[in-house]
Amino acid sequence: METTLEKKTNIVSVAARVYLWLMLLGLPLVIHDGYFDITEAKTVWFVGGSVLFLLFRGAAALQYGSGPFRLRAGEVCALALAAIALFASAMSGFFWDSVLGTRGRWQGAGMIWLYVALFLAFSGAEIRKRDILAPLGAGLALSAAMSLMQHLGRDVLGFSATLIDFDRGRYISTLGNINFAGAYLALAAPVFIGTLLQEEKPFRRLLWGGLSLLGIWAAMAMRSECTVLGLGAALVLLPFLLKKDTGALPRWGLLWPGLAAGMQLYGLAVRARGAELSALTSALLHPGVSAAMAVFGLVWWLLLRSRKNEDIRKALRVYGLLLLAAAAVSAGVLALLNTVWKDVPLGSMEEWLRFSESWGTDRGKVWAYCLGLYREFPLSDKLLGGGCGILARMDFTRRIFPDAILDAAHCEYIQILLNWGALGLLAWLGWLGFTARDVLRRDDGLSRALLAGLLGYAVQGAVNIAQTPGIALFFVLLAVVRRRTAEDP
Repeated sequence: METTLEKKTNIVSVAARVYLWLMLLGLPLVIHDGYFDITEAKTVWFVGGSVLFLLFRGAAALQYGSGPFRLRAGEVCALALAAIALFASAMSGFFWDSVLGTRGRWQGAGMIWLYVALFLAFSGAEIRKRDILAPLGAGLALSAAMSLMQHLGRDVLGFSATLIDFDRGRYISTLGNINFAGAYLALAAPVFIGTLLQEEKPFRRLLWGGLSLLGIWAAMAMRSECTVLGLGAALVLLPFLLKKDTGALPRWGLLWPGLAAGMQLYGLAVRARGAELSALTSALLHPGVSAAMAVFGLVWWLLLRSRKNEDIRKALRVYGLLLLAAAAVSAGVLALLNTVWKDVPLGSMEEWLRFSESWGTDRGKVWAYCLGLYREFPLSDKLLGGGCGILARMDFTRRIFPDAILDAAHCEYIQILLNWGALGLLAWLGWLGFTARDVLRRDDGLSRALLAGLLGYAVQGAVNIAQTPGIALFFVLLAVVRRRTAEDP
């Protein structure tokens, strides 16, 4: 006979697995009226499915009891953010707009509360490796395959034909705008790359390698620089996430020649079809850059493949120091190029290395505008924010672009600063940071692979907009990570 705890675990686990299939497979694919209401369609799918799951989870708790539960630092920060978001909405003067996020890409206080509830709702569920990788892989494979075909000239869904010429190149697959599609790929692809490096079985290596390659190719098809930034950061920092698996660390070196070869292969297809790539992707396809990637990876692998664990960890420490030194030198050179050396010609790199209002497709202008608004906030709003939608409301009276209302800061962290203030941003960063710390303290390979995806998304979010499916799936996977690293049953 099953005990009450066993019955509860089984019921909650089944509900969690169904929910994960609905989100990890369904959310990248769901669409209603082509691209015309894609944000709303995906948001309704996420909210509807999440609310049903939470209601079922609540009913199970009433029936079988909630069991032991201990708040950790990540949960405290999450709850603090929810409280700040609700208070900021109440004080904003447009409470319901701020709660619903009608002028903030549907990322209002209500969505924050939903993310926090999901973060806590997986307690008591048994989440197996296949419960994550199977639906996430299926969603990635289908959406990536459609993206590749569309990028190479086949409008398999027929949606692009309904768009004007200007928008036709900006939407792809069932993922929508290329920047939002790129956010999803920066989240999903590193998970399979991290899983591949830890895998010992040959057949599964082929499976994870194939999904990883599809994700990389689809990221190239996005033509979105923020995708390159997110994926690049995840791949460069992956050794620090996998450092407890000393077998995976030498194999990380083989990733780079494989990545160079795979990118060149898709580059051939792109050239044959006359398609376009982003400037950063084109730079990575330069023969010299690809050769450097391949040589670096092969040298890493040859040096570490037969070394003892302590030698591998020493190599990782050296790599970390070199990364820090490279970051410091790069920051110094950037500062000089924008001050003392501001008249030195940079050719094609001018738009990347010289910061101005036009930098990053007017992101420089938008960020300066948003930070200027924040400086004008009263102290209470500086600390707790003006509520979701404050940017669009202020733009109505102080327009930055004559042909569009600015409703997003094009940087998730500046957006949080405006919406929920400095304390809200600290709570947000604490939530993510403490959760990452919990992952790194435990020897759970899947959680570390998931953390690579979360890192990729977090980096690209510095130059992108929080919008479904990316932001929603980010918090679904964050909830899974929380469950797999929790001590409560």
